[in-house]
Amino acid sequence: MIFRLLFTLLLAGCAAVPAQQKMAEPAAYRSHLQQVSEISSFAIVGRIAVLTETKGFSGSMRWHHRSDGDDIAFYSPLGTQLGQLNADAEGVTLTTSAQKTYQADDAEALTQQVLGWSLPMAGLHDWVLGRPGAAEFEILAWDDRGRIARMLQSGWDIEYPAYQEALPSKVVLKSPKLDLKLVIESWQTDTE
Repeated sequence: MIFRLLFTLLLAGCAAVPAQQKMAEPAAYRSHLQQVSEISSFAIVGRIAVLTETKGFSGSMRWHHRSDGDDIAFYSPLGTQLGQLNADAEGVTLTTSAQKTYQADDAEALTQQVLGWSLPMAGLHDWVLGRPGAAEFEILAWDDRGRIARMLQSGWDIEYPAYQEALPSKVVLKSPKLDLKLVIESWQTDTE
């Protein structure tokens, strides 16, 4: 009898704890998402900083994204080209400054193998536009204009400390083994 009473009280106590509620999506977010969803290709010039458990890298980059692939050039702080990454439906090629060429099926595996850190290309073209990719995601915060301030997706904690109008000017990505910061100095976009 006492056991039933304790069990009933325990169940009643659990029922009183409110479920965690998801943050309400602001109306301005839908408008912003529609605006960036029309971008079919882009070119950015900016800076990149990478920090792993054992090493770091910083420099500049030029990235041209199209629906059929990506071309990213990485440069040292002094402007020397360190490498060129080209990705398309056939696979990914990375050419180093020593003119060595490496190939793989995906950029994550190739950059991990050659550079020692994994560039998250599967979602990066969406994240740099300030929108979630196709995988499951959780938005943790929006700014006052309905743009994403912070979200979680595919094992990454993604923050947007600054925007240039509708597009991010700074993106910070963190995973358990890698921190990646992109500072975008200029944007060129094409719409569908």
